[in-house]
Amino acid sequence: MKRLAILVLTLLIVVSITSCGGSGSSTAPPSTAQHRAFVSNTYSGNLQIMNTQNDTTPLTAQTYNSLGQLVPGVPVTVTVGGSLTFEVESGDRTTTLIYDQGSNALDFIDNATETFSGSVALPDFADMALFSTDGTKVYAPVRNVPITGARPGAVEVVTISSFSLAAYYAVPSARYIVLSPSGQFLLVFADDSDSVFLIDLSAFAPKAVEIPGFARPVNAFFSSDSNTAYVISCGVECGSSAGASVQQLDIPSQTIKATVPVGGASVGLLNDGTLYVAGNPGPAGTYDAVTVSTMARVTANSVAIGDGYHSTMALAANNKLYIGAKTCMNQTTGCLSVVNVANNTADVPLPPQGPVTGMLAIANRNTVYVIEGGYQVIYDTTTDTPQKTQVSFSGALYDIVQVDQ
Repeated sequence: MKRLAILVLTLLIVVSITSCGGSGSSTAPPSTAQHRAFVSNTYSGNLQIMNTQNDTTPLTAQTYNSLGQLVPGVPVTVTVGGSLTFEVESGDRTTTLIYDQGSNALDFIDNATETFSGSVALPDFADMALFSTDGTKVYAPVRNVPITGARPGAVEVVTISSFSLAAYYAVPSARYIVLSPSGQFLLVFADDSDSVFLIDLSAFAPKAVEIPGFARPVNAFFSSDSNTAYVISCGVECGSSAGASVQQLDIPSQTIKATVPVGGASVGLLNDGTLYVAGNPGPAGTYDAVTVSTMARVTANSVAIGDGYHSTMALAANNKLYIGAKTCMNQTTGCLSVVNVANNTADVPLPPQGPVTGMLAIANRNTVYVIEGGYQVIYDTTTDTPQKTQVSFSGALYDIVQVDQ
């Protein structure tokens, strides 16, 4: 009986330990980090890991060498290989896609195990890729892929389960794509084109339909019902004779319903019915805001921001919109601009730090991570300055995505 009592007590202790968090170790990622963000490293071929709620990176255990000297831990990484650039997160946050610019390959990471799961080589260079809404496929525009009997360019379709190229949709010089919330419609934007190409993915044999009337379109944002797309036309900055604008495209009728001129428009972000756009009509950059429900411009005059080709945006919790340019003069002011969208005014220009290739606004914090000049800079958005706590990594960083909240 005494042995039985001891056994019962031991089992109760084990159950108590498990209920207090022991079971969590079975589902925790190998890095044990929470609120993870992955940062791509073009030099090391690894993904760096950040905890975005406390601005730390997990480290390996410290050790001692043969002389008894302390050897500090080093950042834990996810090994991929190659020269890693842009990243894309699947809708269910189970998979991270990373582009290897050295081999034109799409590499896939299992987020739960933080391990490489497969790769698909594209026929040529790509600037971006998107997961399908069900997470089974990836679409990647490849502008130089050879097409028999037609000009080069297509959207390649990747089947993730077999890591293979399953099909392609021919679009000459295809550069950027946008997928509707329903997953039915794919909009394709091509270099040196004033048209949008619409692909109905539910069709028996999907084929691109050209819709003219734009001015070097580069991006779009869909309504929740997928029936309307608000297209950003880059205009003069991208080689058109017409100015930049936001254009309302009715998908069922394939017609443009409204056009709102803006200063510049090479990048945008849709937030609660307001579309923020930025571009560089020359010689400096501009910011504008458009209410999409009425297709009315909020900014009476375009707001001046830094120069360069603007390609990324992140909206912080305190209404600060960070706008990054991949190229800029980077002399007296840098490639990063900040606008307060509550009153549509630009903050004081920031100092030169180099091209901005990735940004991530942290939920519920006045914090934005910016990949700037190959380094990660953690900004306090209440002051627009780098916060005291920073984390540096060896190599050259490129992009950052939130893996889990």
